[in-house]
Amino acid sequence: MNLEQMNAYGSELKSLLRLEGSPVAVKLIPMGNEDEVIGRFEKLGSQLRHCQITDHVRRTGEMFYTTLEEQQCKGGAAALGLTQLSDKVRSGEFYCDGLRHFETIEAAKKTIDLITFLAPHSNSIAIYGPLEKATFEPDVVIFICTPEQAMFLTQGWEYHDGGRIDAAFSGKQSVCSDAVAHVIKTGKPNVTIGCGGSRTYTKIMPSELLFSIPAQDIEKTVIGLRMIVGELD
Repeated sequence: MNLEQMNAYGSELKSLLRLEGSPVAVKLIPMGNEDEVIGRFEKLGSQLRHCQITDHVRRTGEMFYTTLEEQQCKGGAAALGLTQLSDKVRSGEFYCDGLRHFETIEAAKKTIDLITFLAPHSNSIAIYGPLEKATFEPDVVIFICTPEQAMFLTQGWEYHDGGRIDAAFSGKQSVCSDAVAHVIKTGKPNVTIGCGGSRTYTKIMPSELLFSIPAQDIEKTVIGLRMIVGELD
């Protein structure tokens, strides 16, 4: 799938699903390959969290890249493989004693151990852009959407090959781990409900969730959606 076709699919997805914003294309650049990006893309000029960046791109249609320096949330950066997860988070202390989201540190650590993180320092750059205008081949595409739109995406994805989506989430590290790292590692779509951080620092609505899909599945999902959604018109 070339970039022109990918952009066309991005526009078609917006139309088929009646999305208010854009599907967000995300690509991670392995450590040592920075020359592929620097000088070709604009760098984000401020610090933002990964979840904020994702929501910002879907609303504005802007495209840029970030390094670890621009990633304000280091937990999110760790999920993307840009850095190492802090001992305070890894141990469960942050979520138990800090946020009081767990009764015990052991319960917090059990959850953290099940969250997907890419290998520390395996990547050095994250590129973001709207799928209909992206000038790079993404690893994943994130939809911030309603449950009904997620249903249509699921049905479109299943149309050709069949199957079932096994959603993996814990209400923690949602936009970074669930929507990017988990999808990259498994090669399968994921549905996630957001987390405290993403619900606090973004404009994601209470009525919205996230559906994330491997970029290689975009074509078959669009073809399926043409059949599924077209029948409703």
